Amino acid sequence: MTEAAETTSEDIEFLRAKLRELKTEARDYLTELRNNRDKMREYKRIRDDYNKEVQNLIESVKAERQERDRINDEIQEWKDKRTALHDQLKSLYDEIRELRSNLVGSPSNDQRKMMRRVEELEWKQQTEQLTIEEERALVEEVAEIEKKLVKIGQEKEKQDRIHELRRLARKLKGEASDAHQKVLDLSEKSQVHHREVVRIRPQLEEYKKAADTAHQNFVEWLKKVKAGEEQLKEVRQQIDEIQSKIRKQSTDSREARRHERRKKQRESRREKEDEAVDKLKAGKRLTFDEFILARRGLSDELNKDEDEESEEKS
Repeated sequence: MTEAAETTSEDIEFLRAKLRELKTEARDYLTELRNNRDKMREYKRIRDDYNKEVQNLIESVKAERQERDRINDEIQEWKDKRTALHDQLKSLYDEIRELRSNLVGSPSNDQRKMMRRVEELEWKQQTEQLTIEEERALVEEVAEIEKKLVKIGQEKEKQDRIHELRRLARKLKGEASDAHQKVLDLSEKSQVHHREVVRIRPQLEEYKKAADTAHQNFVEWLKKVKAGEEQLKEVRQQIDEIQSKIRKQSTDSREARRHERRKKQRESRREKEDEAVDKLKAGKRLTFDEFILARRGLSDELNKDEDEESEEKS
């Protein structure tokens, strides 16, 4: 083996040793990268699961608040209705107090007494002989009583109005009581939804923190994955470069060996041709193969002499 071939062989062995070292390093990087990717995916899954729970809780809180607000709007409507009923009741009671303050006596008793008195006076006027003064006094008394009867009739209208107002007040009071009870019932329902919002909020905050923590871990492992991918990429590039060098040097080595074999074959053939020519010139007996070699050798010598003559002439 030539010195160049030996040097190439030594270089290839060095490169192959380096290649084995890099492949081991690449396998280690790949194993670590796969573990890091598993960790990254695990924290991503945990983060996504928590985020999904957070979204579900947010939707639940939103639904509870919407229902609570809807009930509160309804509560306000019933409160407004209750307030309106109370205002009507106040107006009714004010009117009742006003009517009662202007009442005079008991209309039914006074009316009967006065009508009986009118009947007595009319009977007296019809049955007794009265003087002009007595007649005038009687007529005046009847007229006065009739005025009072008119006033008593007005008092009765007031009493009837008071009764009507009281009946209406009882009805409105019942409606106001129903409205108040409706407010109480709806307030309890509103509190149920409000308590649910209060109950969910700490859990929501807990899941948010857990999701944030998982995301931070995901980011950290993602950085490790990217760093590992870069390391693996660099090592693989070095592997590719060394493999290219090995392939080139292997090719060069094969060419060198092929060239060496051809050289040796030419030298061997030349030696055999020279031996055959020497035997031919010595008049020795040749085999057919030796004869062919001798002819080829003589032809080569002739060509060599012609080339030398041409060189001398030039």
